[in-house]
Amino acid sequence: MRNIKRITRRLTLLLALFLVFTAIPVQTVHAAGGTNKTATEVVKDMTVGWNLGNTLDSVGQKSSFPYTMSLETFWGNPKTTKEMIDEVAKAGFNTVRIPVSWGQYTTGDNYEIPDFFMERVKEVVDYCIANDMYVILNTHHDITSEYCFYVPNNANKSRSEAYFKSVWTQIANEFKDYDYHLIFETMNEPRLVGHGQEWWFPRNNPSSDIQEAIECINDYNQVSLDAIRATGGNNADRCVMVPGYDASIEGCMTDGFKMPKDSASNRLILSVHAYIPYNFALASDSFITNFDQSNKTDIDVFFNDLNSKFMSKGIPVVVGETSASNRNNTADRVKWADYYWSAASKYSNLAMCLWDNNFYDNDASGSNGECHRYLDRKSLTWADPEIITAIMKHVDGTPATIDGNKVPTPQPDPQPEPEPQPEPENPDPEPSPAPISGKDGLKADYVIHNWGSGYQVVIKVKNESDSKTEGWTVKVSKKDVKIDTSWCVNIEETDDYYVITPLFWNSNLEPGACAEFGIQGTGSIGDTVDVTVE
Repeated sequence: MRNIKRITRRLTLLLALFLVFTAIPVQTVHAAGGTNKTATEVVKDMTVGWNLGNTLDSVGQKSSFPYTMSLETFWGNPKTTKEMIDEVAKAGFNTVRIPVSWGQYTTGDNYEIPDFFMERVKEVVDYCIANDMYVILNTHHDITSEYCFYVPNNANKSRSEAYFKSVWTQIANEFKDYDYHLIFETMNEPRLVGHGQEWWFPRNNPSSDIQEAIECINDYNQVSLDAIRATGGNNADRCVMVPGYDASIEGCMTDGFKMPKDSASNRLILSVHAYIPYNFALASDSFITNFDQSNKTDIDVFFNDLNSKFMSKGIPVVVGETSASNRNNTADRVKWADYYWSAASKYSNLAMCLWDNNFYDNDASGSNGECHRYLDRKSLTWADPEIITAIMKHVDGTPATIDGNKVPTPQPDPQPEPEPQPEPENPDPEPSPAPISGKDGLKADYVIHNWGSGYQVVIKVKNESDSKTEGWTVKVSKKDVKIDTSWCVNIEETDDYYVITPLFWNSNLEPGACAEFGIQGTGSIGDTVDVTVE
């Protein structure tokens, strides 16, 4: 009888505790669900994703490492808010890929991630989790010899392995209680930066340098996966995405690429990027603006390749980045989205994520391949809602819940963060004068976007010589501009000039190659700018 009373008292106490704790409102991280879904089940459920691009992945100058404040707004985007993610969810997206560049914040030989940055990343992840969305969390712009975090070659293999082991151990420990809605992606576009085959190589005949890089990437995927699994908790069988060389179709289809060995069963996902057809979607030179039957082949071949080697063998695939740059050709981009997602919908173990960097205005020619705004993050309206509607009809058969005529709730400008590039009242930019010639066959051309209260100058440096140039410098007169923000370059000042130099990845130009960057300021600007290149 005493045992029965003791049991009764214990049950009463447990019930009371249950009622107390269930009455307390808490923020869920889906911990109770564990990670019991397979990769195939997760990818099938992911449907369609959106990238929070050029935000937590923004990188600064090496001379300022390690950063002690977040560079989330460094590339001109506003600070991410819960309202932004809510708007993404309302439109029908149920997955958010959050690119993160970790290395520039780390300290010491153990690459320690500071609390302030880890907490900010976690806050943004929780915005998505609160919407019951899937989240892809990665290491993004950490691949540079300039930044010295990892390089896929044997000379840098040891320190690269140490970086991945340390960083992924820290990230995994921080998120070990999150359930299957959180997916880790080991790397973003791992490649030999500055190499002649940085972005493309013949899959059936890679050079010795590329073969070595592929083997190192296989190794880094394995080291990252092992570090994640070793933290235990829900990470023991969390889904993990792994890329091949530069996350391209060539990088995963080449014979040298191998999926890592995993202690968990059916928890690996192939990560691949596909801005295709390239000349329509991403190219700056020899680009096209129309999408018709003649350029659908690239999409068909892409999916056939993935299916033959991966999806038909039970390995699910996430296309982590795809988009078509705005070239003032919305109708053709709608056709592109309609065909691309229609083709993707034939495969149940495939999901795709739209790349969004919140940059919209192209130059007069439409040559900028990096204009990928879908959600205007300041007004919280969709730039081209027809494209989102075309995508969503292939996800669940229903149009997106977006209103192209929505009047947004005014958003306070984050301070002191810079605002994203405003759209000029006159969408046609001022044409630049004749290209400025410099030494060694270098030429610079520029386009001015002037909207009265501010301006943006997009400058393109081109190597018109017959030989590779290593490094370049552009000088812009302070009489003509006052630079508030810039992207893709380093800037120093003299009394009379801004001295602009490239980053590691756009420093060396092959014959005919271009490097494009931008500067932005407030106030007015004239019709011409004094620019010299050398």
